[in-house]
Amino acid sequence: MINCIGTYFIKDGHLFPVGAVEVLVTDAVLIYEVARVIDGVCLFLEDHYQRLRDSAKLAGIPRIMKEEEFAEEINTLIRANKIANGNIKILVQYGNGQQGAFYYFIPHAYPTSDNYLQGVKTDFLLAKRNLPRAKTVQQRLRDEANSIIRENGLFEVILVNSAKEILEGSRTNIFFVKGTEFFTPPSEFVLPGITRHKVKECLADLNFPCTEKTIEINQVSSYDAVFLTGTSPKVLPVSSIGKEKFVTRHQPLQQLMKAYDDKIEAYIKTNGTKGL
Repeated sequence: MINCIGTYFIKDGHLFPVGAVEVLVTDAVLIYEVARVIDGVCLFLEDHYQRLRDSAKLAGIPRIMKEEEFAEEINTLIRANKIANGNIKILVQYGNGQQGAFYYFIPHAYPTSDNYLQGVKTDFLLAKRNLPRAKTVQQRLRDEANSIIRENGLFEVILVNSAKEILEGSRTNIFFVKGTEFFTPPSEFVLPGITRHKVKECLADLNFPCTEKTIEINQVSSYDAVFLTGTSPKVLPVSSIGKEKFVTRHQPLQQLMKAYDDKIEAYIKTNGTKGL
């Protein structure tokens, strides 16, 4: 069942009341994007569209909407619901030769100001996503991750493979910091997050080197700081992974957090007339 908030959702180009939302076909292939809306602007909309196209190709979905339609549906949804700040989910289902596209606001939980200062707790989970570079619905993994997060009072779980190599968070990407050097797992093994990409741009602007590197569980203690990136958390320091503790007020990390917030502000300023 689609979990909507607000007054309206969009299906295949038409607005419907949230109460009329449909149950999805269980055997359909499902790909999705979650985009953040701030001040009526959908952040990095073009990047989300491109990743949806990439996911469709990897998942074997033969066609996808045009970028202009994608943008118009999102802005129509923002205006119809009069929601200036929140998260929008774009879900494409494909099965039995039929395809449908849904756009709707979803419940969200953003980190608190204290989370950004003190960091958040995480732990490892032995699991990996199928088709890691495609954003597909994998409900069994999502349910397992949510259960562990809830039972242990965590913010996130970090997925690792059978070789004890760190991959990504269950809904985030992960970076490690040593001095002024930043490291993140190789792109071919993880979802290419929009925030991850923007963070790499910020690091280049700050002249901080960023290397894609395989990192094993037993190597995490050699890093000074760790942080998560994602649509909702933005750039979020990690205070611990299991029993391993990390610095959260790390100066290069603080510089990066400001640079990313500045990038968001610049995008909103440029695109502010396209939302509400």
